[in-house]
Amino acid sequence: MEKIMKQKNLFIMVFLLLAASAAAQEFRGVSMELIVSNGQGREQVVVVGVRQGATTGLDPTLEESELPPQPPNEIFDVRCVSTPGKSQLGLGSYADYRPYPSGSTAETFTISYQAGLNASGVTVSWDEVWPGRVTKLMIDGEDMAGNTSVETQFATGQVVVEVTFDPSPLTFTANPDPLRFDVNNRDQLPTKTLTITPNGEPNAAWELSADVEWLTISPSSGEGEQTVDVTVNTQVLPAGQYTGKIRVRSPVFGAELDVAVQMEMVVGIGAVAAPGSLELLQNYPNPFNPSTVITLELGSVLQEQGTPVLLVHDLLGRVVMDLSAEVELRHGVQTITLDAAQLAGGAYSYTLRYGSQRLTRTMMLVK
Repeated sequence: MEKIMKQKNLFIMVFLLLAASAAAQEFRGVSMELIVSNGQGREQVVVVGVRQGATTGLDPTLEESELPPQPPNEIFDVRCVSTPGKSQLGLGSYADYRPYPSGSTAETFTISYQAGLNASGVTVSWDEVWPGRVTKLMIDGEDMAGNTSVETQFATGQVVVEVTFDPSPLTFTANPDPLRFDVNNRDQLPTKTLTITPNGEPNAAWELSADVEWLTISPSSGEGEQTVDVTVNTQVLPAGQYTGKIRVRSPVFGAELDVAVQMEMVVGIGAVAAPGSLELLQNYPNPFNPSTVITLELGSVLQEQGTPVLLVHDLLGRVVMDLSAEVELRHGVQTITLDAAQLAGGAYSYTLRYGSQRLTRTMMLVK
């Protein structure tokens, strides 16, 4: 029994590895769907294209499966068939993929059709916007630029499709580049937008990451041209200039781009507050789980009477934590770590009272 279980687990692991390999392979190349219909409610989608790992024969891992023999002429049937000197597809398939080219190339595909009963021909149609890296489409020797369909004149026959592919490497551009921030730690944390554009593969997937902790990117992954939000997520930094970069990477190809980020902290936490003023900065990180840091300053002139009070309230105004004992009666910036492990997830506020002054900020606990 144990031996059988080990063999079963090994089979599952091999299957998952093959499935993951096939999933990754789907992104390596370009394909074009052609819809063939007979005007009598019947249609069939066939796919032509180029793929890394493809051969000129049938490739079951790329969804090229040999079909049964063609039915009688009265039955609607559409399939990709062998193209002399180009491919060998046996009895035919719904897909015909060729090896990925090293340079711009035109591939010829052959589609066999039977319009079926009461149909005099078929219509071949495609999307108005061609897939990325498809630069030209010809059908039966005619340039299809500006068209989205073509009709045949016979009930049975073949359509010769010629597609020109441009295999230029995938690249990314970003706008703006570089991305600049001017930050004042007494103002709201700034957010700017960054547009990611894949070149050569309009729907290519990408992933983003930052090499510095003071940047947050949302969303951090996507596909095609998309705008993301880039936020400076902390004010707990000394005054000065900072640099970082946002890494743009393809999860499949070797395409990569580094976007420079420049930030100037105009005031910084080391700045001296105006006499008698109270400072309460936004907690960091925010949202958080389960701990976060609150930065505050009692001002350059301490009150003669009273002690500072720092309380955390829930949305109903109830005090859920009293951090007053953590506040030191002294000059300068101080930080207090809030551990909310015992609190439920949700929005909270924290209030600093000292003398006649009172400041409040909100924060989000995520669980």
